[in-house]
Amino acid sequence: MKLTTLLVCDAGLDKRQTIEDLIHSQPSLALVSTVSGSMAREQIGSLHPKLVWIELSPAPVRGLSLLAELRETFPQLYFFVSYEVPDPELIRTAYRLGASDFLDAERWRTDLPAAVQSIQLKHQSESVSTAAGKVVAIFSPTGGIGATTLVTNLGGYLGKYGETCIVDLDLQFGMVSHYLNLEPSFSLSTIDFSHTNFDATYLRNLMTRYDDKLSILAAPPELEDIGDIYAAQVQEILYTSKQEFRFTVVDLPKNLLDERAIATLDLADHVLVITEYNWAAILNARKCLDTFKAHYNQEKLLLVVNRSEWLPQDVLSECRANLNYPVFHEIPNDTKTAKWVNNQGQIAPGHTALGKSLDSLARRIAGGEQLLITEKKEGKKAAFSLPAMFGGGKK
Repeated sequence: MKLTTLLVCDAGLDKRQTIEDLIHSQPSLALVSTVSGSMAREQIGSLHPKLVWIELSPAPVRGLSLLAELRETFPQLYFFVSYEVPDPELIRTAYRLGASDFLDAERWRTDLPAAVQSIQLKHQSESVSTAAGKVVAIFSPTGGIGATTLVTNLGGYLGKYGETCIVDLDLQFGMVSHYLNLEPSFSLSTIDFSHTNFDATYLRNLMTRYDDKLSILAAPPELEDIGDIYAAQVQEILYTSKQEFRFTVVDLPKNLLDERAIATLDLADHVLVITEYNWAAILNARKCLDTFKAHYNQEKLLLVVNRSEWLPQDVLSECRANLNYPVFHEIPNDTKTAKWVNNQGQIAPGHTALGKSLDSLARRIAGGEQLLITEKKEGKKAAFSLPAMFGGGKK
């Protein structure tokens, strides 16, 4: 499949020619035209490209404003953004506004093939039959709030609805196999991507079975083993597992700029953002959700509150208002069960508060009840303020 590409460039002729040559160098891209920013909307409407490449020079702020406008008008399109240098603020803003990738002049020749492959796999995934499995990515912007415990136990309960696998993509400090008391013979670092037949059989051979409904693809056991795992390879793993398993649950690292995490988020059917009702976790979740909302709709992006405890109604309302996003599911604070399952390598028993809640969450993800706990109010975007019990107050 060729991705018809429209280049939007107000920079000089040299920069324009360089980017056009880059596009022509990719067999999967087909340049349909190069236009100025003022003509972009009109030309997209007449040429119907699948990919729009926006060069931010010579006015980055104006280029990002154009990205926001075009992304809102043409949400079905993919967008690349490029600039001379990898400015961190421009990168963050571009991703928040919905760019699929940010390419800088220092590395775009080496990064472009992977960026193109990422879009192709995403497009391919979106075209897959509804009979294919679901990828559920679990991301916690705050450490230490039980995300991996939710990964292992949700995987266990999803097994009730079909065969499930867990991919531990926390490559540096993954704990999934430890939490399930497994000793994997193979891990992500074992995969040979030059294997002539990378298929479901090969993938299964690298997994460790927990039981007949749950298998694990473990993180590398040593830090030095993570260097040769790239975004395109992660996508290949997930695309294969999606064809083989009813559910694939992915434990993500906390680095949102990790290209492997971004690739997983794009490919996932559901992204579960995990938080708690405490001020630090709420602040991080809000920052994360504000970025994700530019890329993913509400059916895909699901907010889950872990370790939920009784709070006065006014405090609870303030917590939810500060999150500025509907809460999909709340998991009670069942510390005793959580410690027991992690120490014993077990799935939370169904009679416990933790087990009942995860059973309900699994049922909803598998296609059951879909009611939200809270509804986001329409209107002006809410400002962030801490509830009084967390040190804030009304002004």
